Parts: sequence; structure tokens; C-alpha cells
Amino acid sequence: MSEFVINDHLLHQEARAIVDEILSQADEGRDIYDMIWQAVEGHEWVIYTYKALKLCAECNTGEGEALLEDTGQTFTSLSDHATVVAYWTLYAACRNYLNELQEAA
Repeated sequence: MSEFVINDHLLHQEARAIVDEILSQADEGRDIYDMIWQAVEGHEWVIYTYKALKLCAECNTGEGEALLEDTGQTFTSLSDHATVVAYWTLYAACRNYLNELQEAA
């Protein structure tokens, strides 16, 4: 089994891949942000605690933590907290990439 490696560069590459895939399949009737929400919600970096913890340890999670703070959620375990921070961090990276694409168009 290979060691899971993540860093900010890989995080942003994955966000680009998620958004590019969504844009290639998007139809006019669906909200792109909702599609990103769903893709990130089921992403392995979010649903697997080990990967979420690694993401939190190895990547800049500042923007994800700020988004999480806006929700007012509280947690009873480190694993729950890590998966939610990982979610918001990956979601923010996807949203930022989508915004870059929209500004360039």
C-alpha cells in the first residue's frame, strides 16, 4: 500500500479536476455550485478520516476553517472536525478555481 501524500499543490490540482469534470458534464438546469458541493461531499479526502487528517496537517486550511466558522458547527471528536475542515477546504479550492475561470471568460 502506498503512502497517501497531499500538499497545497495536489489540493489545487484535485480542485481543478473536480471543477473541470463538473463543467464538462454540466447541463443548464443544474447549479454548478450545488454540483461542486455534492462532488466534494463524497470525495475520498473528506469521507476517509485518515485522508482528512492528512489534508488538515499538510495543507493550508485557513479558508476552509473560515467557512466552517461561519456555520457555527461544533464537534465532539477530532475526526469529525477534520472531515468537515477537509470538506470546506476542498470546497473553497474548487470555488476559487471556478471563480478564476469565470473571471477569465
